[in-house]
Amino acid sequence: MLSVPNLITLVRVFLIPVFIMASFYHNFKLAFAVFVMAALSDALDGFLARRLNQITKLGVILDPVADKALIDSGFFLLSYFDRAIPVWLSITVISRDVLLLFGGWLLSAFGRLDRIRPNFLGKLTAFFQFFTLFLVLFNLNFKFIPRYIFEVLFVLTGFFTVVSAVIYTFRGIRELSSE
Repeated sequence: MLSVPNLITLVRVFLIPVFIMASFYHNFKLAFAVFVMAALSDALDGFLARRLNQITKLGVILDPVADKALIDSGFFLLSYFDRAIPVWLSITVISRDVLLLFGGWLLSAFGRLDRIRPNFLGKLTAFFQFFTLFLVLFNLNFKFIPRYIFEVLFVLTGFFTVVSAVIYTFRGIRELSSE
């Protein structure tokens, strides 16, 4: 039987194609609403999993995959089709996630995945990535945020994305190198 947090995560997984379609067809009001629902469900499922002591292996795997699918599809679509996000930032975000997924696979293959946990910088990076998508989608609908705000936000998001990728990479290498 599925736990409540896992059920919420599955709902988020099913919201991702709706978000993708809405973004692709420039229905930014729907894309914004679905994105906000998905982001809130991310906070809710994690809170409930800890609060109800329902942390499961499925949730530990599915939650970050759902996050990455939402974030990466948002960065790709809003960069490639609408140029609302710079291409360099989308490449940075998606490359980090590919690197983390590959690193997770390697750690799993060597039975060491459980030794690498999300850290504060990883959470901060996720916050900046979600916040960037939130503000871009908000602005595509309401158009009153000045461009310089986005320039600063894009640089900060890129910075935290790169730094967290480097830190996770070194943690993974150190874990794989130890006996």
